[in-house]
Amino acid sequence: MRKLMVVNFIIAFFASSLSIALPLYLLQKGISVQQIGLIISVTPLTFLVLRTLASIAADYLGTRPFFLSSSASQILSALTFMFASGPLGFALGKLLDGSAQSFFWAVNRTKVIQREVAKELSLAKLLSIRMLASTIGIGIAGIAISYSFELFFQLLALGGMISFIISIFFWKGKVPQEITNPASAIDFRAKSPLFRETSFAIFFFLVAFAILFSFLLPVYLRSELGMSYEGVGALVMFFYLSMAIGSYSAMEFGLKEKVLLFFQDITIPLLLLVPFAHPYILPLLMLIGFGFGVCYAMQEKMVVLATQGSKSLSADVSLIFAPGVFGEFVLLGLSGFILSFLGSTALFAISAILVALFISYSRDALK
Repeated sequence: MRKLMVVNFIIAFFASSLSIALPLYLLQKGISVQQIGLIISVTPLTFLVLRTLASIAADYLGTRPFFLSSSASQILSALTFMFASGPLGFALGKLLDGSAQSFFWAVNRTKVIQREVAKELSLAKLLSIRMLASTIGIGIAGIAISYSFELFFQLLALGGMISFIISIFFWKGKVPQEITNPASAIDFRAKSPLFRETSFAIFFFLVAFAILFSFLLPVYLRSELGMSYEGVGALVMFFYLSMAIGSYSAMEFGLKEKVLLFFQDITIPLLLLVPFAHPYILPLLMLIGFGFGVCYAMQEKMVVLATQGSKSLSADVSLIFAPGVFGEFVLLGLSGFILSFLGSTALFAISAILVALFISYSRDALK
């Protein structure tokens, strides 16, 4: 579990710091917000296709090859961003970033569910670690990019190398005794009603978070509020710190949905207030972050419940997230255009509506 915790820390550090730094880097390069949205959408598109294939293969090959492939892709992605100069080069970097995320998430939850007794709490614990790693990564990114974006990408490549070395010593992973038909493993119609309800609920949360964190927040803070790189990094760092506290608090409350519902619900009106709360944006974002952290922890619980008894665990975990990842691709691709024509208020409102839908449908799935 300790090696897995370290790899989770590194992948979260990589993904979150890149999510903040890359839009800022693209703005510095003079790339339009419409192009930025399209470039960022390459990662979920890659994730949608490659994670599904990797998860099916992982049920036959074990988990270790995919942790190694994830680390190698992190290194290549960071180096590509370092030398890219135009939209196509950055899109290639996002494709490699999508590959790193795909290989990692194809097997990460599988490894926990296969090996840990307290599956829901173990996943929530790893979630808290990833949130903490993201907090640290965003803070370091804000400092590093204020000196040099190249320095930042070098740090990401170094992290990938460390992750690769650790992954060499991973347990290979359990191959199922009964080999299932790969086609049946990705057939939604064959899944239980709980599985389909969970996937539907997760769709809304994944898209809401992707819009807010991967695109809207860094662009809004830099372009509309005129914050420095250090300021953007600090503000988003506190947002993620609150997410870590929220997910950890949810774990301490035993992931009881009724107890935690208030903290999820309050996120909705707070998201609507962000465009009008410039002097108070730090405490506002911290409250939103806490609510998102609780939502993330409840999502992990839902995944465990929906995949109990699965004979093709990696494929099922991938499939349950597939609609949400497709939604990320579509909405991120459109986000730049929505921002240009309707403004940031519309995107914050869309995020709020999506969170509300997640809470409503997750309540049904957890009954």
